[in-house]
Amino acid sequence: MIMVLALSGCTSTTAFFFYPQTVWISTPADFHLQYQDVMLEAHDGTALHSWWIPAQGEVPDSDTMVLYLHGNAENISSHSRSVYWLAANGVSLLALDYRGFGASEGSAVMPSVLQDIEAAAAWLRQKYPDKRLVVLGQSIGAALAIDFTAAAQDRYRIAALFTEAPFLGFPAVARAALSDNLLGWLVWPFTVLVPSRWDPQNVVGDIHIPVMIMSSPDDDVVPYQHGQKLYEILTQRSGSEPACWVESHGPHIASFTDEALRQKALQFILSGRCPPFTVP
Repeated sequence: MIMVLALSGCTSTTAFFFYPQTVWISTPADFHLQYQDVMLEAHDGTALHSWWIPAQGEVPDSDTMVLYLHGNAENISSHSRSVYWLAANGVSLLALDYRGFGASEGSAVMPSVLQDIEAAAAWLRQKYPDKRLVVLGQSIGAALAIDFTAAAQDRYRIAALFTEAPFLGFPAVARAALSDNLLGWLVWPFTVLVPSRWDPQNVVGDIHIPVMIMSSPDDDVVPYQHGQKLYEILTQRSGSEPACWVESHGPHIASFTDEALRQKALQFILSGRCPPFTVP
């Protein structure tokens, strides 16, 4: 893939980190959840689609809302199922489809995708100015969440950031993927074409709100060490805001299939405080 880009002279290599799907697999209604289709507009005029899923069920509304940023493939209809449990625990959420995903227009590429996240955050702050806002990202969504939060944490009064399977940077995760096979090693030198200016490792230390990183040593997509290194950077921040580390288990972005890990995430989302954890 990267070799093709090198030969073609294409510079938008970040587009190849996104694999959108326009067909919905399901909706929240299939899981007996009330929801609302929300259309947003990015700064460049791109129309974006999202789902607003309010807190519902027996647990009272916590006045906390989550901006959910999914992984690099498919769309919210497959990814957001992993966070539907939040709605039954007093947490409302807005699940965003980046440009090119689901019913959102355009094509995903950096840094345009960050406009999409900003449009979602602006909508949440306009509609619910008094709610606590927590950004939750998985995989590439975790990387985007770090980039966005570092730049916009004050502007949108973000209370906390939760990340599952974040990676250090775009070149680093490309090299990790290519190193798994012989053909990948042949292409590996061309990872120098992948831009690093949006790498989470460059900005995570600028985040001054509570952050939780959850990574699995069983993850075969994003190396466990990426999360460890990001956590190490966070622990070197000045100030007293907590940096939380939770070791999960199982395959890529599957942490929320475990009830105990859900509870640790929920505790952090609601309070911004770390559950009992082990330093990596």
